[in-house]
Amino acid sequence: MQKRRLHNELNNWDDVRFFLAVLESGSFSGAGERLRVDQTTVGRRLAEMEKRLGAKLFDRHGKGMRPTPAARGMSEQAGRMAAAAATIERRLSGIDGEMAGIVRIAVTEGLASGWLTPQLLDFQLAHPGILLEVISGDQPLDLGTREADVAIRLVRPEAPQIVVQRMGVMRFALYAAPAYESLFGLPQSIDELFQHRLIDHTGYHAASSLGPWRDIASRHEHVVYRTNSSYAYQRAISAGLGIGMHPTYTPKIFPDLLAVPIELDMQTEIWLISHEETNQGVRTRAVIEHIRELFRRDQAEWFT
Repeated sequence: MQKRRLHNELNNWDDVRFFLAVLESGSFSGAGERLRVDQTTVGRRLAEMEKRLGAKLFDRHGKGMRPTPAARGMSEQAGRMAAAAATIERRLSGIDGEMAGIVRIAVTEGLASGWLTPQLLDFQLAHPGILLEVISGDQPLDLGTREADVAIRLVRPEAPQIVVQRMGVMRFALYAAPAYESLFGLPQSIDELFQHRLIDHTGYHAASSLGPWRDIASRHEHVVYRTNSSYAYQRAISAGLGIGMHPTYTPKIFPDLLAVPIELDMQTEIWLISHEETNQGVRTRAVIEHIRELFRRDQAEWFT
């Protein structure tokens, strides 16, 4: 009887968004990040939903939230509502002819700050009604539910209805700061590299083509700093903490860095990703074409 009543009451899509965000992320903070609201708002909305339904949906478990039987019983219906809402939004976005609104771009942190963002002024002057929301990081986002409209990734996704275009190649080399060289010198071979201080970026571990770096970092006995942040990684290298691997275009952004004379022969492909039901919307199409033109223009100097 309670299950039937819960299903009958589960008719507010805005409530369902908050419910699913907590269910899938396992915490108020994770749900807040996904919905771009603070966790206090998530907690308040969930409490209001529980009061209206007359059922407790989550129990605290450590630092997270564990779904109750009532929540698990609602999850299938909520999932169907989410899928239906996403389908409607994608189709509306695909036929939207307005050159005004938000376009979300998911891109790795390094490309976002070092390459893409400094080249968006011309686009914004040409399309003043479009708000570009750049989501930096390596976390996978669902283009089907419009967590992002366009993505630039170093790993090719395998998902239905995804349109993938190869934009170029990102090559890698080892770099150090002048401060590091003055203190420790620079290695001249892989064997010597294992005697030096190393800085590791865990974001590089996901790409199979960068496996040799992952192997070096896992076997190295002098890893002094490890992070998943490209900004923190670059700061650590520039501060002289150790030697790190960077794309070969990095000296264009940080000209003081010194190339370490060791050939790594490591590279990964760059992919521009969109969804077939949304990439024909005029806003999204304009962003895609601008990014493609940037890659075409910079390919010889940055991405070959």
